[in-house]
Amino acid sequence: MPAHLKITLIDDDPALCEMVKDSLTKKFPSSGITIYHTGEDALSDMSEPPDVVILDYQLDTVKVDAMNGIQVLQKLKEGYPDLPVIFLSSQDRMEVAANTIKYGAHDYIVKNETAFQKLEIGIKNIAVLKKLQKSHGFQKSMSTVVWFLLIALIGYVIYLRFS
Repeated sequence: MPAHLKITLIDDDPALCEMVKDSLTKKFPSSGITIYHTGEDALSDMSEPPDVVILDYQLDTVKVDAMNGIQVLQKLKEGYPDLPVIFLSSQDRMEVAANTIKYGAHDYIVKNETAFQKLEIGIKNIAVLKKLQKSHGFQKSMSTVVWFLLIALIGYVIYLRFS
């Protein structure tokens, strides 16, 4: 089970948001889930990136001229290029899914009877990826420390030899 995750859900359907939140809370009980009904609200409130964003493609129910999911994705990627974004959308056209991936989405899930299960798998995959990246960062840091110590030791040996 993944550690504490900060999940941001951006969808203009309040009922669906509650269902997604309930489902994710059961699967990831130590995680925090923040809901926004427009991309503009999410972008203006986001002072630091969450671990994952779940984003709808059409976001114009609450506000007719609201940004769509692609526009929100582009803004998110400007500020946080490595932020994983999973689209959860009713759009089941292949070109829409391909477009979201082209603009940097991590995954695209169609809202249907298997969507919550696929969403759980997608979030688990992101959590594992984050853990691996963190582990790799630690290994990289340790490698730098080992090299530094090795160079210092060689320098000390040379110093002892010639003094």
